[in-house]
Amino acid sequence: MAACSKDIALDQVDYESKIVVDGWIENGQTANVFLTMSSPFLTDYDSASIRNTFLNYAKVTITNGKGVSEVLTLTRRKEFFPPFVYKTINMKGEVGETYFLEVIYQNRVVESVTTIPSLPEVDGVKAVAASDSSMVIMATMNDHALEANYYYSQIFTYHFDTRFHPSDKPLKNDRLYNGEVHTFQIKRSDQPDPLGIHNINSERALKPDEFAMTDTVLVKISQIDAAAYQVLNGMYVDHLGQNSPFTFVDQQTHTNIKGGIGRWTGLASQQFLVYN
Repeated sequence: MAACSKDIALDQVDYESKIVVDGWIENGQTANVFLTMSSPFLTDYDSASIRNTFLNYAKVTITNGKGVSEVLTLTRRKEFFPPFVYKTINMKGEVGETYFLEVIYQNRVVESVTTIPSLPEVDGVKAVAASDSSMVIMATMNDHALEANYYYSQIFTYHFDTRFHPSDKPLKNDRLYNGEVHTFQIKRSDQPDPLGIHNINSERALKPDEFAMTDTVLVKISQIDAAAYQVLNGMYVDHLGQNSPFTFVDQQTHTNIKGGIGRWTGLASQQFLVYN
């Protein structure tokens, strides 16, 4: 028997690119906004095509609830790709404040709003030995009983990571432990690396959720509002679904951006240094 094959040519349907926002503002920190244009599904991706999607001539403005505004400055950040980000210089995030985002690019206007809620009540973050050479990180939260709470965890492993990035399964809500003290694991994840350049774990024989006993890890636990949780959780569910042929991938892009897609997120964060 002989196998046969037929070349199939797929025609790209009419597609209108949208402005994609990846932005956040955190208590005590300046705002960060990345702007790109979305691409059709059948686009061939490489470093040059990804770089060409970046919008470096937009006017980006943030206004807080007090009516104070700042136009963001385009700066170079080598730890990101493309290596450019719009940042505030003077405005920093404040707990309890609201932040309005406006992006003007050519004849398009994109808008969004987010809040920085109260700080999470973290009782402690500590390392627990998992073996002679590895450890897990456990965090204990004191959840507020009178409100719905949403949490987001990020990690930075010294000498391996170049920036904070989400832990594995980084999002939690308090439906199952509202008003209770709750302990959960901060799980290790690889640094985001869409082009496969860094391969940071090629020489680290670790279980997926564990850290090396010699690691020094900066853990960031943030409280976010309900809208931010919905958008981020939708993105992570869609991302997980892409890796399984048996999972339905949601066709609706989760976003809190009016006139575009993406996310604008307020973070009320606390940081903890963890080592054995």
